[in-house]
Amino acid sequence: MSGKSQSAERPPIVAVMGHVDHGKSTLLDFIRHANTVAGEAGGITQHVAAYEVIHATKRITFIDTPGHAAFQAIRARGANVADIAILVVAADDGVKAQTLEALESIRSAKIPFIVAINKIDKPNANVEKTQASLMENAVYLETLGGDVPWTAISAKNGTGVETLLDLILVVAEVEGLTGDASLPAEGWVIEAHRDQKRGIAATLIIRNGTLSSGMSVRAGRAVAPVRIMENFAGKSIKHAGLSSPVSITGFDELPIAGEPFQSYKSRRDAESARSAAQTHERAGSRIVSGSSADEADGIFRIPIVVRADTTGSLEAIEHEMRRIGDEHAQVKIVLSGIGDISENDIKAASSSFGTQTVVVGFNVNVDAPALERARQHGIRIEKFDIIYKLVERLEEILKESAPKRSVEEITGSAKVVRQFSTQKNLHVVGGSVAEGYLERNGSVRVSRRGTIIGTGKIKNIQSHKENVDRVETGGEFGAQIEAVFEITQGDTLQGFTTVLK
Repeated sequence: MSGKSQSAERPPIVAVMGHVDHGKSTLLDFIRHANTVAGEAGGITQHVAAYEVIHATKRITFIDTPGHAAFQAIRARGANVADIAILVVAADDGVKAQTLEALESIRSAKIPFIVAINKIDKPNANVEKTQASLMENAVYLETLGGDVPWTAISAKNGTGVETLLDLILVVAEVEGLTGDASLPAEGWVIEAHRDQKRGIAATLIIRNGTLSSGMSVRAGRAVAPVRIMENFAGKSIKHAGLSSPVSITGFDELPIAGEPFQSYKSRRDAESARSAAQTHERAGSRIVSGSSADEADGIFRIPIVVRADTTGSLEAIEHEMRRIGDEHAQVKIVLSGIGDISENDIKAASSSFGTQTVVVGFNVNVDAPALERARQHGIRIEKFDIIYKLVERLEEILKESAPKRSVEEITGSAKVVRQFSTQKNLHVVGGSVAEGYLERNGSVRVSRRGTIIGTGKIKNIQSHKENVDRVETGGEFGAQIEAVFEITQGDTLQGFTTVLK
């Protein structure tokens, strides 16, 4: 490669961000005239993808970042890689929780952004209301007293998309993006996965320099010769330049999504650089300590082995699993990795973690020896292609498996307005139910002037001088309550029951 400087204008890298189902992928579909939405499980984008388009003779690289809550970390990484962000907000829905998460990622990355108010074709679209909700969250739009560029669009029929592309080029020009094509390429790993036939592949975004066949790349501890290099459309290429997304196959380890990469003239140079660099955590299988299902802290835990198709998916699954359960019962990932479920995964599950272990696969297959060993050892294998389905199923399994515990539930409260009689431990009182209900044979907690004085049991309860099973909100009652203390006018009765959960 020539040593002469080739500094030039660099095409902008744009992250498309926003709440799930606000139309990010549909927007990209329209821009590049392809339909990826139909190919995504459940209609939700679950991987980071990068595409190039030409507008007004200039190239723009787009990163499509998933909107599902599980992918917050991926969205944050997308913003850090990008030069410009598009915040997509639906005109019929307004600012939502993941809109704010995306906005936080954009602001943390300190990059300029453009607001695209989408779905203006919907009958219930309200651009003015959406603008107001943005202003309530400190997003001040141009023409409305602020400095954030924006446009109203319909990703479905293309209204306003040309204006949006024009805005991207204007913002890119203001930013003055440049790069030096004479340098060896460097940039970021966007996604990585293990292909059963071709080996380990990664999607890279080139922030600076040029990548050519014959070179080698290093991302952390992962090294690959540049032999199989494809552009975003899957076409083999020999060279890739500034801001280009490329797929490289042939890594000797799985790169970690979000890591920087560098390129070198030869594989020897790349391996020398790896040896000199500090050791990174491997992104293959990793075992988590403390795998017991019922640990000394009293929390019930189900061991989970996870295999996913990409590092981004695995990251999202780990994020969601931390939210499953409560202070009594949880799931815990004890082994995780990229690629199909193998016999070794089942061996580890059965020998180290016990038959209670659940092996979870996301967008991966299960090899035949693994299926047979799982059958022999009673290990459960669950496969999914949608994150929230995976989460729902693990919540079900945890609920089914966790030991039952006694939980007290409040059924209602009442005020004692009259004391009729007291005979030994049996007290006859009258009152009215303030909320919920009191029932025959139910337990009550008795309070006097805000202090609990004890508990009793309703032996009989009447309404309108008729014996009944229960009296509900607003109803007046007479009751016989068994208690070792006196119950008097002004006391509060709180009905409760104990159930196993």
